[in-house]
Amino acid sequence: MKKIVLLTAAAIATAAAFGGAASAQPYNTGDFARAALERLVPNTGAASLSNSEAVAVYQAVQDEDGVGNQKARAEAMIRSYQ
Repeated sequence: MKKIVLLTAAAIATAAAFGGAASAQPYNTGDFARAALERLVPNTGAASLSNSEAVAVYQAVQDEDGVGNQKARAEAMIRSYQ
């Protein structure tokens, strides 16, 4: 009985470890953020942002309501980093 409990606990721990890694937000990578910003505001120089800058701009843009506000915020932040 103890072996079953230990095996079950080990299986749950392993599943949780893999599940946690799989659920890590891929949206917080610089490459993803730059690609999303290039689609939102093309020709603004988002491709030249560092990883941390691109993620910061992308996260700030996600807090805005409406596409117009998102574009304005992204353009302003990208210009401030250049």
